[in-house]
Order: sequence, then structure tokens, then C-alpha cells
Amino acid sequence: MAKKVNPLSEGAVIALETLQAAAAGATLQELNADAAAPIASAHLTALARRGLVSSEKVEKEVVSVRTVNAYTITEAGMNYEEAPDAE
Repeated sequence: MAKKVNPLSEGAVIALETLQAAAAGATLQELNADAAAPIASAHLTALARRGLVSSEKVEKEVVSVRTVNAYTITEAGMNYEEAPDAE
């Protein structure tokens, strides 16, 4: 007797359809840019376990986003005068 296979989740179906429409392989981020709904990595893992997609490690150059301090001058800074040298 064959083992019953659960149907794909809605997210996995969306992931599969989005990947089918892609001209070449795509990363999760690239798939999410084109998807009708958010795709999670678990959706792709489910597809890979069923042999519907394959995955490979690739190197992508990406721009990193960091939180940094941005400074603007205040009124006090605009009016600042250096104190004369004490003698």
C-alpha cells in the first residue's frame, strides 16, 4: 500500500508557481519579490523534500543594511564659539 502524501500548503503552492515562472533559479528573497504572497523557507524545504525543487549553495553579492548614527547640527552647535585661551 502506498503511503498517503499530504497535499502542499498554500504557501508551498505559491512558491512552486513562482519558481515555475522564474526564468532561472532564484533565492528566497528573489522569489518573494515576485510572489503573490510571502514565501517562507519552510515552503521551499517542503518542495525540496518531495523532489519538486532542488537547492544549491550560491554566493550572492548583497548590500548590507546597518543601523548607524546620523548627525545634524543643532542651534547650539550653530552658535558655538570657542572660549578664549585662559592665561
